[in-house]
Parts: sequence; structure tokens; C-alpha cells
Amino acid sequence: MSTPWLHMAWPYMLLFFLSLSYLLSRLMDIGNQRGSQGFVQFYLIFTVARLLLCAGFVGVFLYRGVDDRRVFVVDFLMLYILYTCFEIYGLSRNLRRDS
Repeated sequence: MSTPWLHMAWPYMLLFFLSLSYLLSRLMDIGNQRGSQGFVQFYLIFTVARLLLCAGFVGVFLYRGVDDRRVFVVDFLMLYILYTCFEIYGLSRNLRRDS
């Protein structure tokens, strides 16, 4: 039974965001070892890379002719916004603790 607001490719989207989250945590650990300047550079580089990877992920699915394109894009954007909110919350919590 499928729902009209949940695309069939949502597990792939979730796996993609989980992979990005793991990569972010590893890169932030490397950035923290270099000090505050390294952290800022790693974070900005990862933000640009994440944007490009997300555009590539959506582009590949759209190029391959995924069904229900609008639902796919809306679901992806909702996961992107949710992921970004958790990332900001986690970073602000860590920054407050370090201050």
C-alpha cells in the first residue's frame, strides 16, 4: 500500500543522508584536530560538497526517469531540511559546550 506523499525511493534518500551524516562527523573530527581554523574550513568545504552531492543525487534520479518526480523532489527537500535542522542543532549544542 503506497501513500501519495511518500515516494518509493525514500529508503535510498535516507541512506544517502545517513552516509552524508557519517562523513560529516568524520570530517568534523579531523577539523577539530587542526583547531578552530581547520574546523571552519572543513565545514565550509563539506557544505559546498553536500550541496553538489545532493544536486547530483536528485539529478541522477530525475535523469533516469523516476516516477512521480514532484513527490520525489518534495520528499528529498523535506529530508534535506530535516537533516539541516539536526545538523545546526548538533553544531550549536557542541559550540555552546565548548565556549
